[in-house]
Amino acid sequence: MSLEGGSTCTECGILAEDTALYFGGSTVRQAITQDLDLRGAKFLQYWGRIGSENNMTSCHRPTCRKEGVLLDYSTDGGITWTLLHEMDYQKYISVRHDYILLPEDALTNTTRLRWWQPFVISNGIVVSGVERAQWALDNILIGGLAPYAHGDSLYFNGCQIRQAATKPLDLTRASKIMFVLQIGSMSQTDSCNSDLSGPHAVDKAVLLQYSVNNGITWHVIAQHQPKDFTQAQRVSYNVPLEARMKGVLLRWWQPRHNGTGHDQWALDHVEVVLTRKQNYMMNFSRQHGLRHFYNRRRRSLRRYP
Repeated sequence: MSLEGGSTCTECGILAEDTALYFGGSTVRQAITQDLDLRGAKFLQYWGRIGSENNMTSCHRPTCRKEGVLLDYSTDGGITWTLLHEMDYQKYISVRHDYILLPEDALTNTTRLRWWQPFVISNGIVVSGVERAQWALDNILIGGLAPYAHGDSLYFNGCQIRQAATKPLDLTRASKIMFVLQIGSMSQTDSCNSDLSGPHAVDKAVLLQYSVNNGITWHVIAQHQPKDFTQAQRVSYNVPLEARMKGVLLRWWQPRHNGTGHDQWALDHVEVVLTRKQNYMMNFSRQHGLRHFYNRRRRSLRRYP
């Protein structure tokens, strides 16, 4: 990624974790990726901020639309750009998380992305714009190789404990946990159904938990209610700060179910996204590793009946 008018620091505060990409230069302010292979990608997400609520000198409050930030994409080497999203100057004075579905035209093997703040050119020279609000980005992630994953999934239909647990993982530099989950189905088939109206429906949720003491105690990251997952969904969660260490176990666990033939669920495409500050937080699932990282981690999952 190339930066103009930017650096890594905390001048606009902490957006997601530690330092962020901060843009406060007096001329051009932009971040442009290299050409990326986005074939099969589905979404782009990041944390952003323009100015600040408390109007810090190093990150002052924006006052007009020209201080907003635009997100574009190009498929011809940067010759032409297409607007993907506008970060509105009024909505980003507090940290905001964007999750953007990528349009079909952007799904090429030569797509580059650009975040930039408009500027004025006079006589061919970019005019200084120190009055513009400064802005910042963090935890940029491109992912989603097919929304419902591929091939076989881990399927749970047993009459006893239903859970999938990892081997001890090194989550020291982990940023996010992502996976695809389905509980029951819209069609309520014999092999995939869930009682959504019973008195214990909420107890049949699937919990995502972590343990730092080899499974003696577990802490909940998220719970997934059957009524919300009758269709496969891809979800993403921040790795808790307390879990960013070596020897951490992750598990997906259904505390209650009605036995074989009832309350089935499936898990697929588990990804642990690593934080790499030196690469400006960019983790590209299609290109370098998330798919491979997931394949390795999938073999380390233990399924219980």
